[in-house]
Amino acid sequence: MSFSTLIGLFAGLAIVLIAMSLGSSLSMFFNVPGLMIVFGGTIAATMIRYSMADSFKAFGMSFGVLKVNSEVKELNELVDITEDLLRIVRSKGVLGMESYEVNNTFFQSGVRMLVDGYSLDLVKQTLVEENKLLIEKAETSAGVYRSIGDAAPAFGMIGTLVGLIQMLSNLSDPAAIGPSMAVAMLTTLYGAMIANLVALPMADKIESWAQNESYRQLLIIEAIDSIGQGHNPSVMRDLLAPYLQNTKKMKDVGQES
Repeated sequence: MSFSTLIGLFAGLAIVLIAMSLGSSLSMFFNVPGLMIVFGGTIAATMIRYSMADSFKAFGMSFGVLKVNSEVKELNELVDITEDLLRIVRSKGVLGMESYEVNNTFFQSGVRMLVDGYSLDLVKQTLVEENKLLIEKAETSAGVYRSIGDAAPAFGMIGTLVGLIQMLSNLSDPAAIGPSMAVAMLTTLYGAMIANLVALPMADKIESWAQNESYRQLLIIEAIDSIGQGHNPSVMRDLLAPYLQNTKKMKDVGQES
């Protein structure tokens, strides 16, 4: 899991809330009409752009990106696992891998298909399709959050206009000016916070996670191909070396989960 994401989120919320509480009560920043305009309008606009299923999948993917995952992620560790499997295949045959537990769902799926007797071409095709599907889901999920990031400030501005109109229409009643101004100002605040503290950063996070995960899966597909062809471990390492040469990418992939 990338702890920087949670640290950034909680730190951002904490800083804003502390700043709000200095010299005033937090309750003054809670406005039901403003929340209805921003949250309700943002949800409605997002549902118009995307289906209900895509929206729920986006929220599900965001939790998947942030949750703690004990799977093997380091590229070097995956190469070491591949070497272990190659040695098993060369000494005991493909069925010998059945008792070897790979702590990576994608890798384990490929190994299981080889053990079950699927052709190497079919195994590779299946894994490639899974990789493409991951990218497609991530693009849709990031798009949902970007839609929220676009809609929230827009509805914040709509709320501001609503509040100003209410205020100008009730200038003769001083008691009505305060609540109207609250709606006008707070809706802009709500929209900006939703967009810049949650939605847009989460869209970037999903895209970054998917890129790293896809890169890792491509290495695994090459590893499965090497296992299926029964390569010598040294040959396998030479084939996978290009994935390890980019040290920045390797560091990013190792830190994400």
